[in-house]
Amino acid sequence: MIFHTADPKLRHLLDIVCEHLHLYSREPELTVEVKWASSPDQLPGWKKEKGCLHIVCRDAGEALMLIGRGLTQNDKAAETLEPRFSELAAMLDVSRNAVYTLPALKTFLCQLAMMGYTACYLYMEDTYELPGYPYFGYRRGRYSVAEQKELDQFAQSVGIELIPCIQTLAHLRTAIRWGYMQPMRDTIDNLMVGHPETEALVEAMIAHFSKTFHSRRIHLGMDEAVSLGTGRYLRSNGYRNHRDILMEHLHTVCRLCDKYGMQPMIWDDMLFRDRTPLMNYYGSSAPVSAEEAARYPDNLTFVYWDYYHDSKEEYEEQIRRRGNLKMAFAGGVWKWGGWVPNFTKSFQDSIAAAEACHQQGVQNILVTLWGDDGDETPLATVLPGLALYGLLRFGSAVPRQTDPFCRLFSDLPLAAYELMEKMDLIPGMPQENLEALIPHKLLLYGDMASELFQPVLTSDPDGLAAYYEDLSAQYAAHAQHTRSEGMQRILRLYQCLAQVLSARCTAAAALQTAGAMQSGRGGKKRALTAAAALLSEMETRVEQLHQQTVEVWSQERKGQGMEILDLRLGGIAARCKALRKRIELYNTGRIESLSELEEPFLPYQGILSQDGHTPGREAYGEIVTANTLCHQFSI
Repeated sequence: MIFHTADPKLRHLLDIVCEHLHLYSREPELTVEVKWASSPDQLPGWKKEKGCLHIVCRDAGEALMLIGRGLTQNDKAAETLEPRFSELAAMLDVSRNAVYTLPALKTFLCQLAMMGYTACYLYMEDTYELPGYPYFGYRRGRYSVAEQKELDQFAQSVGIELIPCIQTLAHLRTAIRWGYMQPMRDTIDNLMVGHPETEALVEAMIAHFSKTFHSRRIHLGMDEAVSLGTGRYLRSNGYRNHRDILMEHLHTVCRLCDKYGMQPMIWDDMLFRDRTPLMNYYGSSAPVSAEEAARYPDNLTFVYWDYYHDSKEEYEEQIRRRGNLKMAFAGGVWKWGGWVPNFTKSFQDSIAAAEACHQQGVQNILVTLWGDDGDETPLATVLPGLALYGLLRFGSAVPRQTDPFCRLFSDLPLAAYELMEKMDLIPGMPQENLEALIPHKLLLYGDMASELFQPVLTSDPDGLAAYYEDLSAQYAAHAQHTRSEGMQRILRLYQCLAQVLSARCTAAAALQTAGAMQSGRGGKKRALTAAAALLSEMETRVEQLHQQTVEVWSQERKGQGMEILDLRLGGIAARCKALRKRIELYNTGRIESLSELEEPFLPYQGILSQDGHTPGREAYGEIVTANTLCHQFSI
């Protein structure tokens, strides 16, 4: 797309955007006239007249937001915008193996600006270079100091505040593994509160970001430290209430933030879990009183995170629990269940949360993009969820209104993104996936011989195989109709994934049928031979999926971390090969039985959905086997 403008400041801004972001507008050219407002009270606005977009704005961020709306709000000729939330930020997880390349992040930041976002948090547990600590983030794809500064400067240029979101207490398992960290270690995940080296490390983190990023804000993490004080701390200091330990550390890190002119925020769950039985973060309790709020550092913002509830009333109840605390809210776009985003839950929960925040006067909204358990979902797939929050910043909105943004950034309709979620909306399962079930991931990684999942997920494996074959064809069709090379790659990835799942359904069913036959008869050997042929076909499809995964990963992310998906997908292919070999050994009389096929199937009894029998959202380690994947001490 070509922009024309006489304003040199806007011309420079649009040159930056066009260098990093391909726009697929119905208008190949657009003239933009800008009036830069000097008053902080001036509301931004736009109108279109005779092929010209007129915008009134205060800064680069507002200019890009107005251009984005001018290109997507096709049912309007003009808008004056009064935001319901003063800040809308995305929080991008770069700690669960996916460390995004600088070009990918620059594209992402441009998209955020055009959707009305004002900030972006980079969630970095140990994926940043920390001077003085050479093993911090070693082999993790960490951002160098130069990369951190380059990203910060680029974000500034498009009107986005880049904010470090780190961990200063828990979620530091990959950092704690190294020898130099052992004096600072409480448990496998938590730092040792009160140790001089712990304070020195945290001070180094805060001092570093006070020099690297322009933002004076820093998110210190401190969530889910449920084992705090139970490891080496306990042996050194004896038992101490976790809240007392937490408060000691909280005052220390906030004092350090004051020292370096930084404004801290934390995830607030550890300060609410002990208000309810069984450490339930989302329970009921009285609002935090002014007296209690005064016990916390006065420079601190508390971030209430919630992407689980489905009604406005539930979010309002939790917001009221914060009482006199200075708070922000963090919702999310569900990209952390498996290989595909969950839009039905993301859409419903985002609308409910945004309306609750608006009613309760919450002004600071974060949209988290977590990457739990390998970060298998490509970043580009979450566009509709981000666009919905961008629309909700300025008023009520519904999912279908995100379609113009999808077309603008990817040359695809919203329907193409919603099709991705169909991997999980299989026959017999709820078509609104509010429990975030992940049957596609259970089928992909679950063992076909020592089966845990398929008989619970479907009574018709051939029908489910046909369902996935049909999905594969639909992904292929959308890939042919978009000009976006990035989305072509992603859709071909999903085409391959659906083909693997189809083959898995038929191969697993054939294995179980053959395994149930009596030994010593020719029919069983013939059935096993047929199953081996299906395994061979599946292996071929898995190898195709693996190659496409490498291609998609390499366009978005650094190479470190990809080895996890190499191992997972390579493991599936190796398992197909091993099962074929065992069938050969059995059929030629070199082993007496296939014990993995002969053990009776039992209903799944891990994490279950509300119906009491459908497998819930499990991680890879619980999906891939009922056996020991690796032995690791918890302390």
